[in-house]
Amino acid sequence: MPFKLPWPKKGKRLAVKPEEQDGEQTESKKLSLKRLIFGEDKPDLSELESGATTILDILAPTTVDTKSRDYILVDGVYHAYLYIAGYGYATAVGSCWLAPLVEAGEGISLSFTFQRQSREKILSKISQTTMLNRSRMRDVGDTRQDYEELDSAIASGLYLKDAMNRQGEDFYYMHTLIEVTADDPETLERRVAAVEKLCVSVDMIARRCDYKNEQGFLSALPLLGLDADIERKSRRNALTSGVAAAFPFASYELSDRNGIFLGLNLYNRSPVFLDPYDDYKYTNGNWWIGGSSGAGKTFTLQCLGGRLRQQGRRVIFIVPQKGHEFRPLCEMLGGLYLRLSPSSKDCPNLMAIRRRSLDSYSGLRGLAARDDSILAEKISRLIIWYSLQKRDLTDEDKNYLDSSLVECYRRYGITFDNDTVTDESGGFREMPIIADWYQVLQEKPETKHLAVVLARYVTGSAAAMGARNDVDTDNKYIVLDTSGMPDDLMLPGIFWATDLANDLIMDAGEELSALIADELWSLVGANSNPLAAGFVQEMVKTIRGLGGIAITSTQGMQDMFGLDGGKYGKGILDSSRIKLVMQMEEQEARLIQGVLNLSEDEVRQITRFRRGEGLLCIGYNHVPVAFHATQKEYDAITTSPTDLRARREAVNG
Repeated sequence: MPFKLPWPKKGKRLAVKPEEQDGEQTESKKLSLKRLIFGEDKPDLSELESGATTILDILAPTTVDTKSRDYILVDGVYHAYLYIAGYGYATAVGSCWLAPLVEAGEGISLSFTFQRQSREKILSKISQTTMLNRSRMRDVGDTRQDYEELDSAIASGLYLKDAMNRQGEDFYYMHTLIEVTADDPETLERRVAAVEKLCVSVDMIARRCDYKNEQGFLSALPLLGLDADIERKSRRNALTSGVAAAFPFASYELSDRNGIFLGLNLYNRSPVFLDPYDDYKYTNGNWWIGGSSGAGKTFTLQCLGGRLRQQGRRVIFIVPQKGHEFRPLCEMLGGLYLRLSPSSKDCPNLMAIRRRSLDSYSGLRGLAARDDSILAEKISRLIIWYSLQKRDLTDEDKNYLDSSLVECYRRYGITFDNDTVTDESGGFREMPIIADWYQVLQEKPETKHLAVVLARYVTGSAAAMGARNDVDTDNKYIVLDTSGMPDDLMLPGIFWATDLANDLIMDAGEELSALIADELWSLVGANSNPLAAGFVQEMVKTIRGLGGIAITSTQGMQDMFGLDGGKYGKGILDSSRIKLVMQMEEQEARLIQGVLNLSEDEVRQITRFRRGEGLLCIGYNHVPVAFHATQKEYDAITTSPTDLRARREAVNG
């Protein structure tokens, strides 16, 4: 709700005796100030730590130079002072309207005072002034400039009377003083000019205290003693509502107690700590990250994953593109890097069953586990994977595939009884591989045409992927890289990695985990199919119930909303409480505007973000954040050719 600041009430001009500017007068004032604060005897400060700034240093500095018009030099630090002119405030202001000055940045401080005035005296003066202005207005033509000034003064007088008589508000004089400090005159001048521009941008007029910086220094001390001349020039009328709205310390801060460090709040440079596992504060800890190419999504994902791992969480990455960028940090943290591609020999077995029970929630709630068939669940996923390579499957084909998989697992002693998944020692049985499935399909004439899709993984270029590769997946930091897949196998390859990650997450029990999927549009976008997109959507929704989180990112907003009218892409967005929007082109920013309820200013802000900056959206709270990394993180994650070349030159000497 905006608050109105009435027309400034003109006070009498006070005659101010000019003061001397020499060092002797300054030294005399310093000694007087010491006596005022501490009495005749100087206090014993011997116990204070050497080099610490004390109250005495602030109130009575050692050296002061007041010879310059533009600043005062106090103990080697340059100070300049500005005041907001009494006529230099906006007429209507909102809440926290002084916050931009408080959060202006390094070397800029704000001092503002309010003086409540007697209600009876002020009402009497307002009535007299209003009557006088009305009589003067009769003699002024409506084309003269002072006619508008008189009209505004009369309206402000009536506004003041109404607010004080009917709304119970008090009348105040307010004064705003700005202190700018720097280590050298050039930096000081730049900061002063920046303050003046900032004031203009928020409809305020700041005036420099030329030849009055000493008085500005004394006025800014915490003694509530304004210089008479500065007090007169900076005086402004304000009512209780305007004074309350001026409270400037309502800044946007996000600091969860056990959170990971993200970066700095661009509003006030405060550190941002976020704990996505705090289910009391966040309905779910799922993240969604969007941005154009080069905005810093990959860098941000790795920072999040590395910091979650350092907190003891289990982290699993699914990387469809540029997986080599994730390898250095993975190896630095002692993680497991798996490359799913036709040329790789460490592809985990697609057909391996890695779960002993589908009822992951029973252990969390102390319930008896249900005996739902693990094999039936695995077969349904394998059919989804197959459908990503042969899009025209009929119902008859799906039945053939189902029967062939049942037979394939039966030959290894695995049936719909969950006890058959493990052997006598409690470990998993030997599992079939794609070559076994291929053999079963080849045995019957009616299913031979379905075996053609699997031939590539048995006798073709992708035979290494279909081999029996028993990979130990107990590592707490795993990167599943599918960037080596050919284009026609990319989608089934990503689903292969997603199926593996889902098994590991669902079998984690009470262990807090994080599934981080890059380039989400590959699975739920226009090039996917409803079966795969539905599987991913369900995985993102259910991971929260196990105490885990899903972090997804995407580059192509149009592709993400391209399947079934954006049903699956929007479903994943709705399942992610925390959203981070990094730099986007305006067209893509408009696509996300309605989904995240972004204002026009926020849309413009998104299009102007630099690399590593983003708008953090948690419900209706939107905070711009600049992400920061430690030097070790940066060295492991960076892909900048300039940085890598400089590093090689340093190593080679």
